[in-house]
Amino acid sequence: MTVVAIDGPAGVGKSTVARRVAAQLAVPYLDTGSMYRAVAWQALEEGLDPADGKAMGRLIARLRFELRTRNDEAEVVVDGEIPGVRLRSPRVDVATSRVAVHPAVRSWLVAKQREFAAREGAVVEGRDIGTVVFPDTPHKFYLDAPLEVRAERRLRQLAGRECGDRGRLLSEMRARDERDIGRSASPLKRDETYKLIDTSTGDAEQVADRILRSVRAAATGS
Repeated sequence: MTVVAIDGPAGVGKSTVARRVAAQLAVPYLDTGSMYRAVAWQALEEGLDPADGKAMGRLIARLRFELRTRNDEAEVVVDGEIPGVRLRSPRVDVATSRVAVHPAVRSWLVAKQREFAAREGAVVEGRDIGTVVFPDTPHKFYLDAPLEVRAERRLRQLAGRECGDRGRLLSEMRARDERDIGRSASPLKRDETYKLIDTSTGDAEQVADRILRSVRAAATGS
């Protein structure tokens, strides 16, 4: 099964690019961030502290969590409910990076990611896909862009929904970067096995085309 790993910080356009690549390769698109967001969202719904590792361990032990393929994407279902756009609020943004530091949560979700991709193949997007989840895939891409560019994209994404001002968003994204990079469990990083792509210098279609050329070249040995 073909597995393409796309990693990088928030706001670099991973979702848009990954969807385009998945559609062209005819495999499902899997946003692992939505899985962490779903755990964070459920924690907030229950009034739990996302930073409390023991509480998060108890939460996942009783959580009914599924990945269902719908319209060529892996959709998260939590206790029979599809959270959808509710996973994209700034409140869930902040909680997600706090949930993601817990090794028990990460190992639980990684097992689900591997099980899904083993069945169907996938273009998988996240922060530790090529380093931890699928370290043996030959298709690893790290997308990056300056913080200011990423913040502007996030503001556009949140248009018409809950969002703060630009300064607040910059501060929250900077703090999230620091947590993601500094956490002990599966930190955000890249190594020499990745192809680095600066998404501030091209649109989503151009970035996706670059990834597709690389994946297809590897498949043909050219």
